[in-house]
Amino acid sequence: CSLAVKGVQLQFKKHLHKHGVDFKVSAQKLGPVSQSMESIAFEITNVDQKLVAPWLGTIQWVCKSPLRKYHKRKNWFLKCVQVSMGQKIAIRKQDVHVQYFKASGPGGQHRNKVETGVRLTDSQTGIVVSATNSRSQTQNKKLAWQRLDSAVKRIQKQRVSNLDFEHWSKQIEIERGNPAKIFEGLKFMEKR
Repeated sequence: CSLAVKGVQLQFKKHLHKHGVDFKVSAQKLGPVSQSMESIAFEITNVDQKLVAPWLGTIQWVCKSPLRKYHKRKNWFLKCVQVSMGQKIAIRKQDVHVQYFKASGPGGQHRNKVETGVRLTDSQTGIVVSATNSRSQTQNKKLAWQRLDSAVKRIQKQRVSNLDFEHWSKQIEIERGNPAKIFEGLKFMEKR
């Protein structure tokens, strides 16, 4: 079945290119053998729903497996679903509260008397980061912004990972009848 996923995703990419739709692969899991894929997620924005709708649901691939030549099975099924990724987290400077404080620890009188520590709090997400590594407030501020950016990227990555697991768990819900599309052979020719 992982060969079916690989073949169908190639046909889907051709379909998107043909209609001038911009997309990117947001997640994929390669299969156990060469030229196979267990799952793939595309990120498509601002597309006419009519272009995607015929691909949603069960997809059938009719072909004897080239990996298991003596096996009788010739019908392989996979499921294509559309999901909302939710809004991307966007940090806006006007939503971030910047707070300066005296950093403790070694560093001499300058560090202990001057507010060199920087704490950033994003009011939209609730993310709080701080930096006290340097004796310079400017360097700490720069480091705090980098940490805020890294925290946002970690949260986004976790969302995609959770979504990928959710898709993977839905594979048992594949309906075997009434496929949305049927492909035949190793060239994945669409049956009309």
